Amino acid sequence: MTESVQPNLEGRKLAVTGAGGFIGAAVCRRASRQGAVVIGLDRDPEAVTRAHLAGAAEVVEGDLLDWDAVAAAVSGADLIVHTAANVREWGSMEDFIRVNVNGTANVLEAASKGARVLHLSSVVVYGYDAPETQDETASLRSVGIPYVDTKSASDRLARERGAVVIRPGDVYGPGSVPWVERPLQLMQRRILAVPRNSWMLPIFVDDLVEAIMLGLETGRAGEAYTAWSGERITFADYFDRLAVAAGLPAPRRLPAPALWLMGALAEGGAKLIRRPPAIGRFGATFISRSGDVSNGRLRQQLGWEPRVTIDEGIALSVGPGNRDEATSVHAGRE
Repeated sequence: MTESVQPNLEGRKLAVTGAGGFIGAAVCRRASRQGAVVIGLDRDPEAVTRAHLAGAAEVVEGDLLDWDAVAAAVSGADLIVHTAANVREWGSMEDFIRVNVNGTANVLEAASKGARVLHLSSVVVYGYDAPETQDETASLRSVGIPYVDTKSASDRLARERGAVVIRPGDVYGPGSVPWVERPLQLMQRRILAVPRNSWMLPIFVDDLVEAIMLGLETGRAGEAYTAWSGERITFADYFDRLAVAAGLPAPRRLPAPALWLMGALAEGGAKLIRRPPAIGRFGATFISRSGDVSNGRLRQQLGWEPRVTIDEGIALSVGPGNRDEATSVHAGRE
């Protein structure tokens, strides 16, 4: 195994898109502590405030479709970490293409010549039903789900343009909306249900940031690295442990097809009241994974090793005081 090499960030300019989001803010905190001059990009005043609190020296307010804002944020940066994306479970394919594909193209086009760009992808690009363990040589999937399909498309684009790509698993930690905050809210309402034997690919946010830092320094241009802890756990077991830590009732168990049907019905009701569903069809798909993915390339080539176990990560996520702090500082998009 290669020994990990940490980047020397002292005085270097690092641009972070989605700097006020859950992962983007974690990158800002780590980079600023290591001496980088962090410039953020985010789209609304609350996110801008979160990015400043996370250590960004300057934050440009704008989204990925605003060429002037993107160019201002990444101009002259030595290093660029592109975390911003549309990560919702609902919405039109056109909206996802504009943000996840066209927005990524804007970041890559605006990057200064010679800048190291790291693009944050996702394990969703492997799909959910492969019978064997996959690795980075697998073909990326298009399954008709806007988030999955546009993540696959932006992943390909980033590698074609010479970016280093990190494909994180299910990223949790204080302020994680999909894997901590929202499940706890659904458990409080007693409406969360999960399948029995679907597999989570967990990674604590600090371990992901470690992978991002290693990717910036020694990742190979145009290559992808899958980042998850390797600690096998079902979604049902993860949510049970989350419920215990928060003192809430455990979620119900339902077959995956039943969850999908419930999601479809919830979407129909949500359309009538013009509000997003609590969990829709695609949300049900996201917790019904049957396949496995190797994290061997990241560990062997870059020397990455996870440090936070699931039980430790859950305790850090829902322990005394953590949720209040997460809500005010860390909560946001991917």
